[in-house]
Amino acid sequence: MQNFVLAIDIGGTNVKAGLVDRNGVISNVVHQPSKAAEGRDALLSVIKDVVENQCGKTEIAAIGCGTPGAIDHKTGIVSYMQAHIPDYTGTPLAKYLSEFSGGIPAAIDNDVNLIALGENWKGAGKGSKCQVSLALGTGLGGGVVVDGKLFRGSRGRAPEFGHMTAVLGGEPCTCGNFGCYEVYTAPGAMTRRANHYLASGILSVLSECEKITAAEIVHYGNLKDQLCMKILNESTKYLAKLIWNIAQAFDPDVFVIGGGLMKAGDKFLSHLNRELDKFYCPDELDPMYTIKISELGDDAGILGAGKLAWDWLDGIDR
Repeated sequence: MQNFVLAIDIGGTNVKAGLVDRNGVISNVVHQPSKAAEGRDALLSVIKDVVENQCGKTEIAAIGCGTPGAIDHKTGIVSYMQAHIPDYTGTPLAKYLSEFSGGIPAAIDNDVNLIALGENWKGAGKGSKCQVSLALGTGLGGGVVVDGKLFRGSRGRAPEFGHMTAVLGGEPCTCGNFGCYEVYTAPGAMTRRANHYLASGILSVLSECEKITAAEIVHYGNLKDQLCMKILNESTKYLAKLIWNIAQAFDPDVFVIGGGLMKAGDKFLSHLNRELDKFYCPDELDPMYTIKISELGDDAGILGAGKLAWDWLDGIDR
């Protein structure tokens, strides 16, 4: 009997993969540059190398894989992907994974969905009835797990929280629309705004940083750097608005927030909670939800992909 599934987490920068047993123990983790910006064929070549390498280590029962894009998890096809991965739309990824592994069955889903599933299985969302996950990285991704099962919508696109509209006719977004929450809230947006202001001659301690990160903006914002305070206040204002709106729609018991920005920890959450406190919540509904920082970090996607594979083997959510 095979005791492991192969779990793969495809990102814009790296492909991460590991073996996951039924208890959620990860082993043999590998990282490899994804070459995603070079397009579908370059990415598939990297994935093929990773799959062949991992399959040579032990017998594998199934493959679970998280990937960017809108995913039809029933057919295993990437139904839509923005220009970040050229020519990726329409890729039958599950079919390729099975071919690369010599016929092992494969299941795929959106990468942030599987981050949410991983946190629900073994992380900060464990035991929740309705968990909302927000991944604050270059962009802003979301996932919802209800009673242990992913909420995907009718065509596998849900929940694209980052592309809900924050400002009608606002700043352009990579998705082609304008004014998306991602443009105002994501760590990538924070650093972009910082570089814009610095180029305009605004004074800030950030000008001394070799590479500006959102965590640094939070750090120096807490030290009263004026530019950092402005960017931090804008970002948390929009994130609080998004969280409040999501709470009205889904009634979650927990929000799990992950991504590089969470390295700032309480220094960021204190600002976010102050913005959330501005919304009215009746005593009868307080607390509406709990906000937690991801417990799994970079392992969340691999664990979610592993859970997807084990569930597929068990006939759950096929």
